[in-house]
Amino acid sequence: MREMKIPVGMPAEVLDACIGSIGNEDLRNRMLEVRQNFIDASVSYRKSAEIAQLYTFLVNHQKDEEILVGNVTKGEVKNLYTYNLVKKIGARSYYDSILAAAPRGICPLCGVGMAATLDHYMPKAKFPLFSVLPLNLVPACRDCNTGKLAEFGEDKESQSLHPYFDISPFVTEQWIFAEVLISSPATIRFFVSAPDTWLRENKERAKAHFDAFKLAARFSIMAANELSSLTGMLADYVSHSGPGAVREFLTACATTELALHKNSWRAAFFQALAANDWFCEKGYL
Repeated sequence: MREMKIPVGMPAEVLDACIGSIGNEDLRNRMLEVRQNFIDASVSYRKSAEIAQLYTFLVNHQKDEEILVGNVTKGEVKNLYTYNLVKKIGARSYYDSILAAAPRGICPLCGVGMAATLDHYMPKAKFPLFSVLPLNLVPACRDCNTGKLAEFGEDKESQSLHPYFDISPFVTEQWIFAEVLISSPATIRFFVSAPDTWLRENKERAKAHFDAFKLAARFSIMAANELSSLTGMLADYVSHSGPGAVREFLTACATTELALHKNSWRAAFFQALAANDWFCEKGYL
């Protein structure tokens, strides 16, 4: 996961832009009547997110045509995102601003895909009052957005990581690792191994995030493609620098990647290759 800065001072602005872009006067007025409910919900969200307790919010099981708050239905609240934030010119600028904040355009949830859409950390189908809350909207790639769907951890341990709030220890310490499986060509398996010093709930959350976004399989695919181009380069490197050069080169790559992102697939990938005697001696051929 990649750290992201919390969107500053936007909840009321985004909400007002969405409501203001509603063409139907009756619906717009009904939304204005419950505006404070959205504001109150945003305050509660932030307080809970800061102490990793978003799971304590009750899931809404109403149908879209049922009244959610005031005289506004659940479906009408959800549509603030679908038809106003996403599609209306005045509100869309906020959508684009949040999306553009993705670090180097990369999805912060996996660190692999291109951020192409916004993911509702707490699904709007279950938590409609957070539909257009910037704190709940995370830039994401298509795989992360569609893979998670409407899943949400219903206890502290099963919550996936939140790029705006879950920084330490999930960004500052390494917990994603890999190992080399002897095969032709070599296979890389990725796994979670959180430090022993971590709280049990943090270990479980790291694993929940890793599983929810199917990172083991996705990272292995990335590694396989990287290996296909790396092997030829290593053979040429050895011919000029000697047999010990493979481990030296891979170790240098691992050090560089770890300095950039402790839990990127590339950091774990190069670490695993450098630590494996079989690969460094002949597995790269």
